[in-house]
Formats: sequence, C-alpha cells, structure tokens
Amino acid sequence: VCDGWVCLHHNRTQAEVGFTLAKACQGRGYAAEAVGQVLEHLFTTRNLRRISAQCDARNTASLRLLRRLGFVEEGRQRTRIWVNCEWTDHLLLGLLAVNWRPTHSPPRAI
Repeated sequence: VCDGWVCLHHNRTQAEVGFTLAKACQGRGYAAEAVGQVLEHLFTTRNLRRISAQCDARNTASLRLLRRLGFVEEGRQRTRIWVNCEWTDHLLLGLLAVNWRPTHSPPRAI
C-alpha cells in the first residue's frame, strides 16, 4: 500500500509533496520511482520553481530518499510532532527546479 499527495501553492509555482509506503513494500525502489516521476512532472510539465517536503527526523529511510532525489534540509522544528508516544523533531526540506536532476532513464525501445 502506497499513497502520495501534492499540494499546489496558490501562486502555482510551488508545491509540497508527501508519501507513505507500507513496510512490506519498502526497500524495493517503489517510492523513489513514484516520487521521482511526480517531481519530473511538476518541474517539467507544470514548470514549478520549488517543491518542499517534511519528514519525521527519525525516519532515516524517507530522509535518505528525499536527499537522493536532491532535497536539502532547510530547517528543523525541535520536538514538534507527537509520533508513537513521543515528541520528535520535524525536518523541512526543499528542492529548487534549478537543482533538479531526473533520477531515471527514459524507457528503452524494444
């Protein structure tokens, strides 16, 4: 089970993305492929200039994925969210269109 969302800013030049992936499906590249395709669409088709994301600071897998896609940490909100019966830090990340590098290859002709 996987879900994702895009929240387009009212100025139509920025968006925030989010995603979740069931534990049974993690580590297989599904999230990287899905989020990469969404970023590709937002930057190349919709011509956005900036995309942001947020992450529980303890979620090293999501953080690693976002960094691999080019996101950089822009801020840390200390003890901001209550998750699994404890307060945790919340990371704010951003990716600018000028720094976007598609992470996939175009499909090969058969």
